[in-house]
Amino acid sequence: MLSLVFKIIGSVILFMSVSFSVSWASTGAKNFQEYSLNSKLDSLPDLRKYPSGTQRKKAFLHAVVPIINRENSQIRQEREWLLTKRTALSWSAQDIAHLQRICHRYQVTCSANPQKIRWVELLKRVDILPTHLVVVQAATESGWGTSKLAQANNNLFGMRCGTKRCNSKEVAVKGYSTYESVDDSVNAYLLNMNTHAAYRTLRDSRANIRNQGDTVTAEDLMSKLDRYSERGSAYKKFLQKILDHNEDLIQQVQVLIVNDSGESS
Repeated sequence: MLSLVFKIIGSVILFMSVSFSVSWASTGAKNFQEYSLNSKLDSLPDLRKYPSGTQRKKAFLHAVVPIINRENSQIRQEREWLLTKRTALSWSAQDIAHLQRICHRYQVTCSANPQKIRWVELLKRVDILPTHLVVVQAATESGWGTSKLAQANNNLFGMRCGTKRCNSKEVAVKGYSTYESVDDSVNAYLLNMNTHAAYRTLRDSRANIRNQGDTVTAEDLMSKLDRYSERGSAYKKFLQKILDHNEDLIQQVQVLIVNDSGESS
């Protein structure tokens, strides 16, 4: 009789153990998919619940890489439009209005006459940044999305606040920009890199590489980020180390996202 009782208890324990394992895996997969497929990410998931290491990094990458891709895609479309219209012989009123909006966004003073536009300067600013570079900076500045700044402010890049979005939430980290969504944080970072005087050499280097017909890589631009961090010249070495250790993982996630979205690489 006692033996039968032990067998029953053992069976119950085994069933509960299997059920728990299935439940944990199912929940993890569901959350993973939910975060990666959102068209706009209002806030990061609590990445601290993932074990540190590959699992947490994958969750972070699935959250932010689609956003980086979308933001870069929009910039690429604007750039391609500018390149097409640059040599146009005629401009409609809508074209001129669109050009003025782009100039305003990228802080370039533009004449109403397209023939007098500072095209070289404008095209230096309206350009994408390599996904690997953006990812590595976001991971570095946010602790793979676990920092209070990332969780409370939606601020992945350690960007300090100016006159806007400063301390708009009671729980926000003081002195740093707060964003309504993770998308807004990525958008603000890219615009900052493309307009701020501190990154003029980065933009010049990117333009020179493009003019030579070469592909701009994260490694090409890392050495131009010494003014981004108090680490100075050591910041490049630190970013390079993070990239070296995680490049394969970033590439794997990129491929999965492209395949899931049906986009061509």
